[in-house]
Amino acid sequence: MPNTQNTREPIRILGLMTGSSADGLDICLVEFTGLDTKPEFRILHSTEIPYPDHFRSAFINPLELSKEQINTLDQELGQWFATEVSKLNLNFDVIASHGQTISHNPPISTLQIGNPKFMSDQFNVPVIYDFRTADIKQGGQGAPLIPIVDRLLFQRNDTDILALNIGGISNLTIVPGKHNPAPLLAWDTGPGNTLIDKAVRVFSRGKLNYDPEGSIAAQGFAYPKLLEHLLNHKFYDITPPRSAGQEQFGKLYFENMLKLFLHSTDQQFKDIIYTLTVLTARTIADACLDISNNYTPNTMFVAGGGVYNHTLLKLIKTYLPEIIVKRVDHLGVTESNKEAFGFAYLGYLHLLNLPGNIPSVTGAKQEVVLGKLFPPT
Repeated sequence: MPNTQNTREPIRILGLMTGSSADGLDICLVEFTGLDTKPEFRILHSTEIPYPDHFRSAFINPLELSKEQINTLDQELGQWFATEVSKLNLNFDVIASHGQTISHNPPISTLQIGNPKFMSDQFNVPVIYDFRTADIKQGGQGAPLIPIVDRLLFQRNDTDILALNIGGISNLTIVPGKHNPAPLLAWDTGPGNTLIDKAVRVFSRGKLNYDPEGSIAAQGFAYPKLLEHLLNHKFYDITPPRSAGQEQFGKLYFENMLKLFLHSTDQQFKDIIYTLTVLTARTIADACLDISNNYTPNTMFVAGGGVYNHTLLKLIKTYLPEIIVKRVDHLGVTESNKEAFGFAYLGYLHLLNLPGNIPSVTGAKQEVVLGKLFPPT
């Protein structure tokens, strides 16, 4: 592995990301050159690999897994990562793997699985993993972690920028311009795709895992009482820093919602899917509109699977008419590979012993180096 402590020799880091949507593995191979938080970089390869059905079904409702199941899945997922990456015949020096989140309960604990040993053994390279724990030990939320990447990609001199990621959960970053003394802020706004995906799976009797292009939602109408009920969730009353997951918007919450509202016909279920789509758009828009006067953004870059939901994007644009909404497309970083790129970058920071968290975002007491390093044997 190149000596990153005292040279500008390029280093190739393979970033791996599996999100709360539990749809598969995002991969991004990045070559970094630098000795500080603003390296030059080149995207060498990126791809997405869908999960096998048994992983998808297990990770959709992770809070239902037993300790024995989690331990087994930790081994199986680590082996699967190693097998799938080996098929790509890529050349890299280090792997930075986020892993699959099973539970996230800050400031007490967080758990991501995908045992790094198998990749370390397979490729004889260090694997950096467990990126969230160090921040939580400092009293932080351990999330969101990608805002430091938003600063790298999007910070301008005189313009404040918004960066939005719509995965299972949605999170928003405010990147102040270089001449704006206000801090960078970010937080989870609420559900992204997670409730929509759950509803689509029930509606389609398991034939679909998401709403293709928002086409099902487009056939529905708003359900005012349901929307009012959803917006009363106590999560939205929490002042950031805040983060969310299946603990707030998981299977139990979704099933309780269905018990309260009629869905005996296809049209009623389409109305529920549309209303859940409105919920995601509304909570994102509300977060943008609540931004203090210290920031004056007029552009928002959007990434994550939600960008492919045309109904959702149309609603966001309707609620935020003064904001220019664009997909991420910056030096090879796109809406699809941004988070995998992000963990490659966090791996780069780890190797240079540089902090990867932002206390104004996570609420941690101080900056810390994120991740643990599993060395090759």
